[in-house]
Amino acid sequence: MTSPDFLVDLQLDTLPYPLAVMARDELICLLRTEWTATDYNWLEAMRGDYSGQLAITSVVVRRQGMPLATATIHFARLQPEVAVIGNVLTLRQHRDQGLASRVIEVALKLAWDAGCKVCLLGTARNPHNVYMHHGFAWENGMVMRCHFKAADFEQKCFTPGQSAVIRAAHWGDLPGLALLAAQPVATICLDYPRGLLSGRYLAAQRCLSNFPVLWYDTSARGGLLAVLAGPENSRVFGFGSVTLTANGTHPRTATVEFASHDHYAPHLPALLAHLLNDCREREVRQAEAKVAAGDEAKLACLSAAGFTVTARLPAALKLNNGPMDVIQLGRAL
Repeated sequence: MTSPDFLVDLQLDTLPYPLAVMARDELICLLRTEWTATDYNWLEAMRGDYSGQLAITSVVVRRQGMPLATATIHFARLQPEVAVIGNVLTLRQHRDQGLASRVIEVALKLAWDAGCKVCLLGTARNPHNVYMHHGFAWENGMVMRCHFKAADFEQKCFTPGQSAVIRAAHWGDLPGLALLAAQPVATICLDYPRGLLSGRYLAAQRCLSNFPVLWYDTSARGGLLAVLAGPENSRVFGFGSVTLTANGTHPRTATVEFASHDHYAPHLPALLAHLLNDCREREVRQAEAKVAAGDEAKLACLSAAGFTVTARLPAALKLNNGPMDVIQLGRAL
């Protein structure tokens, strides 16, 4: 039980990114008491590399100047509707004193005040964690959700027929892509190269990290991450990637991958065409794809674009209802 004396002299600070050097170093020291790394590059985020499109704010609680607990909230700068909370940490010797609740409460208020309607987080499965005291409920696997306002927001968010454009992804897409990945879409493999599967077929293992995993890996390989998104808001209806094969030989080879919400499946051919055009611009000569045998719409889309089957990988996927084959396809460009 928290002592009344402990609550004296508590100070709550909100630290919007980019951070001043002293604040950055202090926060990194606090985070490193628990982790050597988190979902994204600390230094890049804290110096503001992602801040043009993504609002990131860390909340820190101190006592007598010593930082004891923190939480970080993320939402798009353009018409934010989705927030993602992460990096929630309390120094081990100061746990069970209500400090995590304090930083979570302030972080959620920042998202509410910005206009967000839902907040997601990823955490180890625990039936009695602190987040449940703040309106979060288990969604799927390691993903939890808290609705700020209308409980039917997600239904409205993915209503068919909204305007959508295909463009290069940016960090402001992190929350929208996290929400899309949390939907139980019919597509089995959302991104085969990075092992991102629909929660309809396998318990979700990622939340905030969905976007960084895609961004960092495609960028490191000289590829592309694209999104199917609302032109005037922060909604993400689909995404696709080009991942170059780092073998240094010619003709160059790339893996293409794409997926969307069920309501936006008619946009998949255009999304694939966008990825193939990017491959040509990068002087790729051979495009490949790996698709779950049950992803008939994606297979049909690839076939219509000139891809042919080159191999079948038996039981390559382990899903809730058992193993599934993966089909490998390719075409020359």
